[in-house]
Amino acid sequence: MFYGAVILFSIGITIFAFLDLIATAPERCRGLPKILWLPVVIFLPTVGPLAWLLLGRPEKGTLSPQRPGYGADRTGTPKRPLGPDDDPRFLEMTGGPVRPAARKPQPDPGPPKPPASSQDGHPSGAKPPAHGVNELRAWEEDLLRREQELRRRLENPPTEG
Repeated sequence: MFYGAVILFSIGITIFAFLDLIATAPERCRGLPKILWLPVVIFLPTVGPLAWLLLGRPEKGTLSPQRPGYGADRTGTPKRPLGPDDDPRFLEMTGGPVRPAARKPQPDPGPPKPPASSQDGHPSGAKPPAHGVNELRAWEEDLLRREQELRRRLENPPTEG
């Protein structure tokens, strides 16, 4: 029974140390180069993984990969956005709304109003937005036009003669 617990502990600490060593950037390893820590952790059961955790692991090490640009700084904020919808520059480029840090609830604006078109086809003569938004606006205008046409048909049914 006791030997089984020792073997499980040895296997568990070896797996943990191996995965931690793999996830650590080579320049952050202490004591030995990363390439030399690998055989120490693998071929010296219990002693090698303990040596890695006590002598080789970076100070204040984490369990996440230490690649530049990933992870978080000391304040807990990401070093860079994790996806395109979190990147303000991307949202500006696509013409989408840039999300502020803390959003306040907005009142419901009510039913959509049809845009006042100017001679160039853009609402109120505004500069055309970036690619993709024009198609959405055109689709919304077409949908609104079709809804209005349907309402007119329902209010004034054709008379059969």
